[in-house]
Amino acid sequence: MTNLTLRLPPEKAEEIKEELLRMGFHELKEENLLWALSDGKRSLRLYPSGTLLIQGRDAGGLRDWILSMIDVPVLVHVGCDESGKGDVFGPLVLCCAVIKPEYYKKVLSLNMKDCKKLKDDAVLKKSETFRSFGEFKCRLVEPKELNELYDKMKNLNRILDKLYLNLLEEFLKKYPHGRFSVDAYSKTSPFDPRVNFEHKGEEDLAVASASVLARAEFLRWLKNRGLPKGASPHAMELARRLYQKAPEEAKKLLKVFFL
Repeated sequence: MTNLTLRLPPEKAEEIKEELLRMGFHELKEENLLWALSDGKRSLRLYPSGTLLIQGRDAGGLRDWILSMIDVPVLVHVGCDESGKGDVFGPLVLCCAVIKPEYYKKVLSLNMKDCKKLKDDAVLKKSETFRSFGEFKCRLVEPKELNELYDKMKNLNRILDKLYLNLLEEFLKKYPHGRFSVDAYSKTSPFDPRVNFEHKGEEDLAVASASVLARAEFLRWLKNRGLPKGASPHAMELARRLYQKAPEEAKKLLKVFFL
C-alpha cells in the first residue's frame, strides 16, 4: 500500500473534505482525527497537526489533485526557529526558512512540522530535501561563543533577541513586502511590528521548516562529536565530569551555565 503525506492548510480542510464527499468518498468513524474518508480503494486521514495521510491506489494522483486545490500565497513567508536551547551539550542553532510562492506546494508535500514531533532520521531527511531547493540561513553559535555571550548578558532570551535581529536583518531588506514569523521564546517581542512573534509558531509552515533545519544542524554537530542530546541525568553527569576534568575544553562542548 502506498502511503503519502502532505501538510494541509487548515483553511482548506473542510473545502477539500466536501469535494471528496461529492466525488464518492464516505466518512470513516475514527477517533483523534479531524476527519477520515475512503472510497474503498483509497483513504485519507487528517490529523490535528495538519498532516494528511493518503493511502491506497494512485495515492500520488490524489495528492496532486489536492495540491491543485490549494491556493499559492502571493507573499514570500520567512519563518525562524532555534534548536539546542534546552540541551546541555552542543551549540545554539537559529535558522530562518524562506517559503517562496514557487515552491510553497513542494514544502507542503514535505509535510514540514515541529521537529519535536519528528524522529531524528526524519528531521535529517526533510532538512536535506528542503536544502536542495529552498532558501534559508542558519546561525550556529558554538558552545564557546555562547558561554562567552552568557557571561556578558546573563539571559539566554536576550541572546536570542540579538541573534535573531541580526539573522532577520538581511531578509527584512530583501523581502520588504514579505511575511515574517518567529517562534515565541519569551513573553515580549523584541521585533518591530513587521515580525509576528508567535507562540506555538511551529504550526506555521515556514517556522516548522526552520525548526527542522535548525534541529538537523544541531543533531549533525552532536553526532560528529559523539555527545548526547537533552539534559537528562546521564547528560548532566557527563557534562559535570568533563567540566571538572578540563573546564576550558568543556566550554567548547557544553553550556556551562546549565551546571
